[in-house]
This record gives sequence, structure tokens and C-alpha cells, in this order.
Amino acid sequence: MPRIPMIPKRAPQSFNIRDAPQLMRKLTVEISQFIGSNSSSTLSGYLALNIAMTAWHMVDWVSADMNAEQCKLTTQYLEWPIPYSKKTRDELAKAVTNNCEALQTCRVIATAGKHALVNCRPDPSLATRFEIVRPNPNEANLPGEGLSYIWVIKRDGKEYLAEEVFKKAHRFWEDLLSHLGIIEDPFNGRGRRGW
Repeated sequence: MPRIPMIPKRAPQSFNIRDAPQLMRKLTVEISQFIGSNSSSTLSGYLALNIAMTAWHMVDWVSADMNAEQCKLTTQYLEWPIPYSKKTRDELAKAVTNNCEALQTCRVIATAGKHALVNCRPDPSLATRFEIVRPNPNEANLPGEGLSYIWVIKRDGKEYLAEEVFKKAHRFWEDLLSHLGIIEDPFNGRGRRGW
């Protein structure tokens, strides 16, 4: 299957990100930075919000880059009709949220991070929380020594590590884009990346 063409009109308005594969690389970098951050709630919270926004906005970039054949393949892959028309983006958004709970969560977080008041698809069951974790509370440590920091997402009464939600969203996009031939399968049957 041919690779999608470069669309230079986007580059000047999006810091040189031109297409879905480049936005996917941005998502990969953001998740890697988040996993390696183990820092303050402020910095890691900024990274987490950026990840949720990038993961959700992949819908826009993928749908804009899809051709008619890729819409057919996506319809089969996600078992949801994806027309090659002005409705491609809306139907892809429905299919994605129907098939990936992590991206449903990213959508809610991205919307809440973008708008002061969420009137469209609000989810009052979702909340994020920062925790400081001491690996072994029985050990005597110097103040701050041995601590790690995590973000937790609570939704519908269940709690998830934000890191795991982001990894699942990333895997969804990676699997879909490689299935469509937009990116090469980065693992060629091997195991997943270290995170």
C-alpha cells in the first residue's frame, strides 16, 4: 500500500508536524518523557495533559490522511463503518471510542484541558490524582529519598495508572496505523517497546 503523501500546508501551522505518522512520533516522545519524568506534579501533569490531547487528536490527523482504501480497511478492522467523506473524522472518532477505552479517557481529559466548561460529553466520573509513593514504607530514608510520583486516573469507580492508559492509547494507534500501512509495524512480530 502506498504511503500517505506529505501535506506541506500543515507544517507552518503545526511546528512542522505534517501528518499522522509525525504526530504519532510526538505521542511516543511525550509518553517516554512522562514515564521518565518522576518529577513534580506540575511538570508531570503538564506532560500528562499533552499526552491525552495528542492521543485524542490523532483522530483528526489520521482521518485527514486516510484515503478511500484505508477507510475500507478501518471499517473492517474496527468493525465500524468509516465513510470516505466529510463524515470520516466523526465516524472514526466514534469507532475509536467504541474500540479503545483508553482513548475514551484521553478524549474526556483532552476536552477538559481545552475548555473551561465541558458541555459536550462531560464525564463527572473521571478524575485525576497525583500520588507520592514510598517503595518500602518500613525503610528509614532521608526526606524525599526513594520516593516516586504517579498520576492516577479514576473513572467509573475504577482506578488506573495514567501511564498505563497512555500506553494503551499509543498501542491502539500503533496497531491501527501499521494495519493501514501508514506506518511500518515497529516490532515485526517482536515484543513491545520497553515501556
